Amino acid sequence: MTSAVIGRWGKSLAVRLPADISAGFELPEGVRVEIEAARDQIVIRRAEPRYTLDEMFAGKSDAEWRDLYGDAYDWGADLGHEIVDE
Repeated sequence: MTSAVIGRWGKSLAVRLPADISAGFELPEGVRVEIEAARDQIVIRRAEPRYTLDEMFAGKSDAEWRDLYGDAYDWGADLGHEIVDE
């Protein structure tokens, strides 16, 4: 069993993961984790990936996305003095 020491990081407390633990679970610096506390245990697990809009929409041009999903929702007829460029 590996042990670690709780230290202070600003106003929060922090636990440094030993190199063999972080390497064994492939947890590089900067990876997001979720922390759950239950009774006498603390569980740390890798967080689900969060993507930026640029990452999510990479690979297609704006026109290609509009062609694919332009009719995905019917907003109804234009009302008032909107200017719609299509």
